[in-house]
Amino acid sequence: MLVERSLHPGYLSNAYLVADEEGGAALYVDSGAPLEPLRAAAEQWRVSPQLVLRTHSHPDHVEHEGELGLPVETGATEVGGLRVEALPTPGHSDDTIAFVVNGEAVFTGDTLFKDSVGGGNFEQVRQSVMDVLMKLPPETRVLPGHTDETTIGREWEENPFIRVWRGAEPEGT
Repeated sequence: MLVERSLHPGYLSNAYLVADEEGGAALYVDSGAPLEPLRAAAEQWRVSPQLVLRTHSHPDHVEHEGELGLPVETGATEVGGLRVEALPTPGHSDDTIAFVVNGEAVFTGDTLFKDSVGGGNFEQVRQSVMDVLMKLPPETRVLPGHTDETTIGREWEENPFIRVWRGAEPEGT
């Protein structure tokens, strides 16, 4: 699976281009970051983006959606060799969806970050992280809406919120 990330210079939000292989179909995940790096990757890989997966509808994740002129998806779908599973992960917003692509990577929007979690309804965020995302295999790549890539296993071991929630650390340390 090929993944290219673009980072918004102000919001520090990520947008992604995802393809199964060079010369095939592709999709975008969110559209809040500059599109040029993603369009350049699409050209380099000779892929044709078919749709946009929207993790949630906040401006820093949908800013350029209209410019793409592609259908927006918030549910399970298939694009070329990409199989997408949609996991509702409310908490940051009521409409937050995490997308698992080919069982290899999860695009978490603003629910789970490297070493942190999203704000919003904190109990819902906790449930979404612990009852949904932490059930994925530890080797699953986590591609968040902000910050850098990580894995489910790394976050299980290192993320301070998850360590408290699973009882590995006492609250308030």
